[in-house]
Amino acid sequence: MNLTELNGEELQARLDQLTAEVSPETRDGLSEDELESRADEIEAIKAEIESRKQAAAEEERKAAEVAQMTGKPIIEQEAKKMEINSKEYRDLWLKARQGTLNEEEARAYSAAGTNAVPTMVSDKFFEKMKKLAPMLSEITLLRVAGNLKFVAEGVRNTADAKHTENSALSAAEDTTVSVTLGGYEFMKVLQISRTAKLMAIDAFENWLIEMLAGDIARSIDDYIINDASNGIAALTYTTGTNQIVNTQGYTYKNVCDLISLLPAAYDAEAKFLTNKKTLWGAGGIAQIVDSAGNPIFVPDTVTGIGGRLLGYPLVVDDYVTNANKALYLGKLTDVVGNLSEDIHVDRDESAGFTSNSIMYRGIAVFDSKPAKGDAIVRLVSTTA
Repeated sequence: MNLTELNGEELQARLDQLTAEVSPETRDGLSEDELESRADEIEAIKAEIESRKQAAAEEERKAAEVAQMTGKPIIEQEAKKMEINSKEYRDLWLKARQGTLNEEEARAYSAAGTNAVPTMVSDKFFEKMKKLAPMLSEITLLRVAGNLKFVAEGVRNTADAKHTENSALSAAEDTTVSVTLGGYEFMKVLQISRTAKLMAIDAFENWLIEMLAGDIARSIDDYIINDASNGIAALTYTTGTNQIVNTQGYTYKNVCDLISLLPAAYDAEAKFLTNKKTLWGAGGIAQIVDSAGNPIFVPDTVTGIGGRLLGYPLVVDDYVTNANKALYLGKLTDVVGNLSEDIHVDRDESAGFTSNSIMYRGIAVFDSKPAKGDAIVRLVSTTA
């Protein structure tokens, strides 16, 4: 194919077609020779596009010189500052991760003076994490850099039932509780062949978000629920106080008993939390009926996720341990989390030298902890 005969739109269309053919999702059907041929054509098209850009820039420069010599006014355009929330910075940052910056782009990227994840990409990372980690949408989630001390309401004392006029009134001895959050690294490392350089910018961005944000989010989700020190499962549970032990399979009665343990002050925001197997599996919650034979769980037929259990919303999360078929009920917003550092991405070619691949590392810094011990109760099972 003679590239010089194609106009700019035709060149870009051909480049997009070839890039799609060699993407990780579709390239398995191609032989090594076919992959190499397409890679060579992609590089040739990119070189032709760059050559045309340079030629156009040279023509503009010459036109400006002529205009200056003839005394005609020259319109000066102020160079656009490379802001972290600009599309220009986003494109350069992604190209830097691919390793495809040309000399001019490398200078512009260096002049930006930062290596931070672009706002556009960071927001997509965050939205992906919330979608894949249900608890991130349920807890009180902050995004404050560094360690954090969060103050929450503790014990509330009632006002005097009857006040004698003109008599002194002592201040109520209300209390507060504080949650001190540090920062733990949640990291994902992945490897891809150097064909990542051939991916279109948007496709490469989507791949990074899917692979890095997805696994980091799942790790954080697991931490929120099961961490041995700060997880929901690590609260001190006492049978009869904030825990019901089920010894004969789930019943309408023991679910009602669980509800009775949660202080009424939390009811307005209370939600159930369990995993899919405990909800839908053999002898699961979805199969329980009341004395009239009506199911106590009503599934959400719109989203297909969760539903309502005896009027309370139910959140389904695979990281609720299946070992004891735990069913939690409580004010999940009482759990405070802080994403003190959004996902940032590092790239290293040296680690994959022998396999002709590129290594990517995503890291986020997060911590969470329940604020109070009485805002969440649970039902656990001793049966198989």
